[in-house]
Amino acid sequence: MQIEVMEHFGIKKYFRDADFFETDTAKRLFKQLKKIIPEGQLIALTGVVGIGKTTYLERIQKQLTVEKKVIVAKSLSVEKSKTNLTTLITALFYDVSGDNDYRVPKLGEKRERDLQELIKKSKKPVVLFCDEAHDLHHRTLTGLKRLMEVIQEGGGKLSIVLAGHPKLKNDLKSPTMEEVGYRTVTMSLDASQGILRDYIHWLLDKCTNDNVKTKDVIEEQAIDYLAEHLTTPLQVEQHLTLALEEGYKVGVKPISVVSWKKLCPVE
Repeated sequence: MQIEVMEHFGIKKYFRDADFFETDTAKRLFKQLKKIIPEGQLIALTGVVGIGKTTYLERIQKQLTVEKKVIVAKSLSVEKSKTNLTTLITALFYDVSGDNDYRVPKLGEKRERDLQELIKKSKKPVVLFCDEAHDLHHRTLTGLKRLMEVIQEGGGKLSIVLAGHPKLKNDLKSPTMEEVGYRTVTMSLDASQGILRDYIHWLLDKCTNDNVKTKDVIEEQAIDYLAEHLTTPLQVEQHLTLALEEGYKVGVKPISVVSWKKLCPVE
C-alpha cells in the first residue's frame, strides 16, 4: 500500500504487520499443542493458503521459547522444496546445542547417535517445526517418524510439528503413508468462517491512527460484503488494500458497498 493511501485513510502501519489475531480455534489448538508437544508426538497442522499458519507457528514458537520448558528447533532454509531429512537434522543439532558452528557428523549412524545423546543431555523435550511440510518427500516424513523413535530409545523426547496445506493431511492418509499417518495427531486451522467481520474490525483497529474509527475507513455494510465473499485473512488484507488504493485514486472515503463493487468487485 502506498504511503499516500495510508495517510489519506489514517492508516499507521501495513496490514501484514498487525501482529496476530487469536481466534477461539487458535487458542484451543495452542492449549492442545502445549500438552502434547512435551510427550514426543508427530503433529500435522493444516490449513488453506492465507489462513495464517506461518504466523500461528511463529506465535507458538515464541511462547514456547519464553516458557523454556521445551527446546524449539526449526529449519531456516528458504529452499523449502529442497528441504530433506539432512536439512532438518542439521537444524536440530544447531538449535539443541545452541551453537551455529556445531560440527554435525556427516555419517548417518554417528549423526543419529550424537543427536540422540545431545537431546538426552539437554534434559528437555525438543520440538522441531517444519513449515510448508506439504512439500516434504514421503521418504523425509518416514525418516522423521523414525528419528523420533531413535530419540525416544535414547531416553529423550522429540516432537515434530508439520504445517502445510490440506494436501499434507491427504498425503498422510494415503496407503503408502499409513505407517506415518497412523501415528500423526492432525489439527486444522480452517475455521475462518464467521470470524472475518471481527478480523476486519481488529485489523483496522490495530493499523489505523488512534483518532480514526473503522467507519471512517469503511462502512459496516461494506465490511459485511467483504466478510461474506472472502474466506481467509490474507484475502481480506489483499482486497482491502486494493479497495483503499482504488478509493484514494477517485477520492472515495469511506469505502461503501456501492463503491467497493465498482472499484474492486469480489468474485
